[in-house]
Amino acid sequence: MQDVTNQQQIARDLERQRAYLAAVVNHLPQGISVFDETLHLQYWNQGFGEVLGLPPTLLYRGVSFDDLIMVPAQAGEYGPGDPREHVRVRRELALQFKPHRLERTRPNGRTHLVSGEPLFVDGRVAGFITTYTDITEHRQAQEELARKNATLQTIIDNIPGGVSLFDRDLRLVACNEALKRLLEFPDELFADGLPTLETLMRYNAERGEYGPGDTEQIVAQLLDRARHPESHQFERTRPDGTVLHIQGQPLPDGGFVTIYTDVTEHKRAAAEIEHLAHHDMLTGLANRLWLDARLEQSLADSRRNHHGLAVLFLDLDRFKHINDSLGHHVGDALLVDVANRLRGNVREVDIVARQGGDEFVVVVQAIGGSSDAAHVAVKILEALSAPYLIGGSELHTTPSIGIALFPEDGEDAATLLRNADTAMYHAKALGRANYQFYAEEMNLSATARLDLERKLRRALQLEQFELWYQPQIEAASGQVCGVEALIRWRHPDDGLISPARFIPLAEETGLIVELGYWVLRAACRQARHWRDAGLPALRMSVNLSTRQLMHRGLAEGVSSALAAADIPAGLLELEITESAVMEEPENAIAVLANLKRLGVNLAIDDFGTGYSSLSYLKLFPLDRLKIDRSFVSDIEHDANDAAIVTAAVSLAHNLGLSVVAEGVETAVQVARLAELGCDELQGYHFSRPLPAHEATAWLRARCKS
Repeated sequence: MQDVTNQQQIARDLERQRAYLAAVVNHLPQGISVFDETLHLQYWNQGFGEVLGLPPTLLYRGVSFDDLIMVPAQAGEYGPGDPREHVRVRRELALQFKPHRLERTRPNGRTHLVSGEPLFVDGRVAGFITTYTDITEHRQAQEELARKNATLQTIIDNIPGGVSLFDRDLRLVACNEALKRLLEFPDELFADGLPTLETLMRYNAERGEYGPGDTEQIVAQLLDRARHPESHQFERTRPDGTVLHIQGQPLPDGGFVTIYTDVTEHKRAAAEIEHLAHHDMLTGLANRLWLDARLEQSLADSRRNHHGLAVLFLDLDRFKHINDSLGHHVGDALLVDVANRLRGNVREVDIVARQGGDEFVVVVQAIGGSSDAAHVAVKILEALSAPYLIGGSELHTTPSIGIALFPEDGEDAATLLRNADTAMYHAKALGRANYQFYAEEMNLSATARLDLERKLRRALQLEQFELWYQPQIEAASGQVCGVEALIRWRHPDDGLISPARFIPLAEETGLIVELGYWVLRAACRQARHWRDAGLPALRMSVNLSTRQLMHRGLAEGVSSALAAADIPAGLLELEITESAVMEEPENAIAVLANLKRLGVNLAIDDFGTGYSSLSYLKLFPLDRLKIDRSFVSDIEHDANDAAIVTAAVSLAHNLGLSVVAEGVETAVQVARLAELGCDELQGYHFSRPLPAHEATAWLRARCKS
């Protein structure tokens, strides 16, 4: 009688164990199959049939591997060909009983990770177990993250899960190695068999896994909750920073199964995406999107607390020139340095953002008035104006700062940013390297400027520009030796627009480079036209802007213009201002040398108004110096002007250069300049600048006489 009872108990225990194991298998998020050494199915779960698309009637213990594999083979899931051959190949592979791991995409688009391991009993092969994990959503999540940002392609493609199974008495019935690894349970806890839930919880509580508190009280609360299990899922961050997704499911007999998944990398990737969405990738500052949101919040705080607020809009002076001439890597390093200096000169509560390019915004919170904003602006101005050491070179830039105050200059983010931007442009117009508060009248100026910029861009497209020409005369013979090409803008509605209005705007917007190349091409064409018309070969002088001088394609542009017009390079003279070549003299030497190799003439314009270094001047491959009109206008009365002209002529002649005097308006000036040694003269005394057809007639008449 006792033997029967024991056998019945053993049978019940075995049945109970099978139920537990079935619960584990059926709650795992994978399809599972177990074949014996003869390739007949012994164990499986519902997911196995779903993964392979097997009819329920075909799933029974002892069904052969061949019968099961024939279903997907006949459905064409293994490609074209004889299904029986596909079954044979897979049977031979299975009989090798080797571990395997592969990904397979079914015709329905679902992708599964297939992982198989051989089973051994007493050292002999007893079959193999295969798991089929649906990783379709994981793959889709990877693709979505990659589309949002190419730098975020590091999410894991397979997250191992820890599994624990407890009975109604809170005894651990089964677990896997992944559980021990994820929760860092030492082997000592399992030395005397599977521990109870209370043992594991007490171990965790004692090492601070659940946070601070009384160990016994924490364990009691957790055990009470475990005795009334409910379906649940939540995330828990371990003390080492690992984030676990925990999903639990109660079992019919009162026990429960729990699955632990490590989502640390997924959380990290999501946090990085969140960071990238709100921060500038280069400088780490808030980006425009995050600035708008934080500024609106700051405005709400200011209204609630009756505080003032200032928006400072900054633009770096000469940044484009640095970026174009020294390379984007230097420009990027400079922007990072600027960002660090900005952060270091405001409070933690203030906002520092990069609008894009070389534009930054600082939001100064809780200010008492305009003087507080001015104090911050001065501090930033001084910090950003100090030299920058980048790549072994010392660079210099300064900020132009516009300031708009809340609530005086606007009550919403868009208005304050727009008005601060307007004030910044006003600061640039006043000489740069300063700050200006917004004033309503600035809007009128800004609107006019935007309108002029729009018209200027349109004028470039429609070629509304024309060249006028002013003759240059040999002082000794009175013969015409050349002309200077001067740009004019003839707008269809506004008429002639002064160069003084549009040239500074073209410089500021960068349109001056495109405009300069148009002038080069047009001037060369006119020189060709005059030669074809039988006029003597006259030197054509064209002005180069600072930006055009440092443009990398300058030499190619000049060469192209000469070739298109088919004129000798010696007929073209390029005029560069003294201040332009002295801005970066080392670079200027190289640029001028490249131009000189083309065979063109080079002249320094407005000589005497800049700060030339004689040591550099003698290194420039020049042909002519043009004395500025400011020294000519009063030369017959002012001894200082005469002395300056005399010195300039002497210097030029000693360097082997000829001298052109600009702004000559009277016969007395002509005589005096010739007496002082000037080689060529230019000014209204001979002719004002003339349109092409009038200049042609003037030159023809002058050359005949």
